[in-house]
Amino acid sequence: MTIRRTFAVLFSIVALVTLFAGVLSAHHGRAGYDTKGQGITLRGVVTEYKWINPHVFLNWNVKNEKGEVVEWTGEFSSPTTMISEGMGKSTFKAGDEIIATVIPAKGSVPHGLFLKITRPDGQVVVDLSERRGILTQ
Repeated sequence: MTIRRTFAVLFSIVALVTLFAGVLSAHHGRAGYDTKGQGITLRGVVTEYKWINPHVFLNWNVKNEKGEVVEWTGEFSSPTTMISEGMGKSTFKAGDEIIATVIPAKGSVPHGLFLKITRPDGQVVVDLSERRGILTQ
């Protein structure tokens, strides 16, 4: 009976580790972001707001120094975390003008980790800079 019980326990452990291995390895840190600076601030217009797991995303168009429109993608934390920060599914809509401070992704791609978003009138929508360990002005 002891051998059967030991086998069952070992099988259960292997099955659980296999089942959750993808979930555990899928979570990532900030290695893909330039965390040495204070972030960059970009003014633009929201094109899409995705309230999905595992992270909330916001796309917005920004004009670069040449006047060309570049679509940026910004990443928030999970929907649950963003609810605790006062955000919801209807916080942003296409056409909203925003001023976003992000930690840019490495590799010169238009992607960033949000630090702070304000409206043109100065209203702070969300400020994650303290949570991210980088204080903004």
